[in-house]
Amino acid sequence: MPDTYEVTIRKEDRQFRLGLTSLLRRIAPAVILSLAVLVAPGVQSVLSAAITCTDADYVGHYAFSSVGSLVDLPPQGAIFLGTISQAGRFNPDGKGSVPIETFASYNGYETNGYTPGATYSVSPDCVVSFNLTLPLPLGAPSQFTGILSEHGTQMVLMLTVPQGTVIIGQHIKQDLLFCGLNNFSGAFQVDLTGTIARPQQLSGQYRQLGRLVSDGDGNFTASLITNYNGNIVPETVTGTYTLNSECFLTLSYPSVSAAQTVSFSGAIGGHGEIAMVTVLSEGWGVSGTLRAQEGTGGEQLEIRQ
Repeated sequence: MPDTYEVTIRKEDRQFRLGLTSLLRRIAPAVILSLAVLVAPGVQSVLSAAITCTDADYVGHYAFSSVGSLVDLPPQGAIFLGTISQAGRFNPDGKGSVPIETFASYNGYETNGYTPGATYSVSPDCVVSFNLTLPLPLGAPSQFTGILSEHGTQMVLMLTVPQGTVIIGQHIKQDLLFCGLNNFSGAFQVDLTGTIARPQQLSGQYRQLGRLVSDGDGNFTASLITNYNGNIVPETVTGTYTLNSECFLTLSYPSVSAAQTVSFSGAIGGHGEIAMVTVLSEGWGVSGTLRAQEGTGGEQLEIRQ
């Protein structure tokens, strides 16, 4: 009797499992379809969600650098035809006003200045339009157009008015409110580009890559590979730097290959993981970046351009 009872239970159990499996097979398509209907509106809203911006999305301090060419100027400005390089800081207030602090080179003629009257507007699709008068020696009304990215912390922009220029730049927002020497420390990738107009023996296209290591106390060493108009020159240098309370960085080192002291300056962005700089030496039109190889916690950093 117990054996018969055991067999009966097993048959019923098997029949139950078979019935449950059959039921699931029948209802599974309906369940999946119902879940799809429930989830799809949310997925669709994420995929089609628009990114919108206002003037308030562009606010704070932004380190910037740019390099390009002045290819067409009125006769009185012909001396400035050539490479234009800049670095400094844009200071938008979130309401349409953007004072600008710059170091600039116009065909090797160095200048720096402060532009208090610049204005900007941000369209809903995150396009930024700037209106300002370029500082002397140009002194011309101009417009820049930029595109915000990374939640308003980065931007690429180009000079669109007046005609006759080919200039592209980038902005990185500053996350630091106050800087000291130790906010520029560790290992950095060096990436500089432009032209040299003077002295004659260095004139032509310029490109430099390398690795710079700062001690956080005003000193650095760098291993550089420099291209002077097609002539490749490796160089190891030692120099000094300053970083003021407003996060403006200046570096200088004696260069044997250039036979002069090379100085470059600009503002740092983020938490100090990038510096946007331009060479200050007379006759040079060179700008670029110094990018940290690692963050303070050892993480790899990515700054998109």
